[in-house]
Amino acid sequence: MEEKPDSSPDRKPGISILSILVLSLFIGLIAGAGGGVSHILPVALVSAVILYFNRDKIAASDVKKNVQSHAKPAQSHYAWPEPGQFACTVSAKPYQKVIEQLVQENSIRFETAMASQSYDFKVELIPDASNPFDTDVVRVEIHSHTIGHFSRQQAHSFRHKLKEKELEDQITTCRAILTRNNEMEDKKPGYGVKLDIELVE
Repeated sequence: MEEKPDSSPDRKPGISILSILVLSLFIGLIAGAGGGVSHILPVALVSAVILYFNRDKIAASDVKKNVQSHAKPAQSHYAWPEPGQFACTVSAKPYQKVIEQLVQENSIRFETAMASQSYDFKVELIPDASNPFDTDVVRVEIHSHTIGHFSRQQAHSFRHKLKEKELEDQITTCRAILTRNNEMEDKKPGYGVKLDIELVE
């Protein structure tokens, strides 16, 4: 019964014997052209031995290069200028649990914070046209978690700014800070999000 070739994904990559012979002969011919016909066979033989014992490494290197050539380059987004005012407040009420988790994960202590840098983040501003009732929605995200969104008027103004810079429907970034309202009796504190971007309210 004829044995089928191994097609297992665990099989190590390699180059064929025929490829090794052709390549080593080619190297030998090049050496012969420069040093004489007597060098063709020895150089070809040595090349074949070297290629044979390193065939797995050569093939693995080719596979790695092929994967890297097809890998998508890291995408960089346009970063808005930083006026340092953090004057744009976005709606964060629906995302209190997400923000609270962000506060806990980053060990933010509002009671002892003396500077905004302790809760200063870079956020992504993502235009979202998937809402059939409002195609101008703009989400504010950090680490793929939504922590706020623009009001209708803010979104309209922001999309106009994107159009002016030929960045329509593209993701952009800006700085943001978290704010916290004072605790009231048994109620949990409320969190807010302010963006460092110039936007007509």
